[in-house]
Amino acid sequence: MPETQRALFLDWGGTLACTQDNRTVVDASGNPVLMPNVAETLARERAAFDLCFIVSNQARVAAGEITAAEVLRRFAWANERLGRPFSDWRLCPHTDADGCACRKPRPGMFLELAALHAIDLAASTHVGNADKDREAAAAAGVGAFVWAHDFFGWA
Repeated sequence: MPETQRALFLDWGGTLACTQDNRTVVDASGNPVLMPNVAETLARERAAFDLCFIVSNQARVAAGEITAAEVLRRFAWANERLGRPFSDWRLCPHTDADGCACRKPRPGMFLELAALHAIDLAASTHVGNADKDREAAAAAGVGAFVWAHDFFGWA
């Protein structure tokens, strides 16, 4: 394993998965509906990085609207559906009021994954769809932030 590795960090809702009213849109089988061009873009861009991670705020877990196990099942389903591009993932089950270190815009999920996987954060990239994603990447020292609409080529 290299001394440090470059990672691609991806937000979940509104970046990888379609959302409506802050909820992941699911199909008739209960699986997430992916955003346009996700499969094609990841197939093309994933090879430029050593590792790839999902980092996602999931306040609905704290609200009792969904279980962490169901969120993780959806991440795992997407990983299989997309040909296993993801090396690992993290979710923050807290609300803003909890003041935890892992909830974006705080950098906790990035820092945990970086420590666990020897990630060179300055050489890594985060793709997201909200200011809190951009702020979390900056707080963690992630070298580049790309808006999801630019990364995936949405009009």
